[in-house]
Amino acid sequence: MGSINETVAKRVAKLFRMLGSDFDGEVLAAVHRMKHQLGAEGLSINDIATAIENANGEIEELKYSDAEVEVIYQKGVEQGRVEAARTQTAPPEFFDDFGEPRWYEIAVFCQQNSSRLRSQWEQGFADSIPGSVAKYGRPTERQIPHLLAIFVKLGGRCDPEIIRKYRKV
Repeated sequence: MGSINETVAKRVAKLFRMLGSDFDGEVLAAVHRMKHQLGAEGLSINDIATAIENANGEIEELKYSDAEVEVIYQKGVEQGRVEAARTQTAPPEFFDDFGEPRWYEIAVFCQQNSSRLRSQWEQGFADSIPGSVAKYGRPTERQIPHLLAIFVKLGGRCDPEIIRKYRKV
């Protein structure tokens, strides 16, 4: 038995359903069209019977309607666009696959570039923050806004959503 593509399978399924018609002419037309459609794919009615037998008597409903598939597809396209935009604004070495900051990498970047900072406080903060992040796994809630501000000041790119999320309240 060969295989059938999704488009042809949907057409044959519609024709198969027409076999339940109360009108003999529709039934005959459906059989004729089904044989023609299957023949074009190198299949026969016997192949449909084999597929039914191989289903072990299990009847499975369609999981999604065409409208639901379209909605799912559009959500996927939008998610892809959001991820692509985030990737362009948030370099992968500083953010994970979910867009969350990699705090240690950001802290080390700030430490390595702290000589470019004018404020003594910012230089001291940037020099000491990697140790704090390494010890506790992440900066404290009070340190995060300062760390992100220094990161951006030093040329690090950050998604505006991340900045809004961690902005000091």
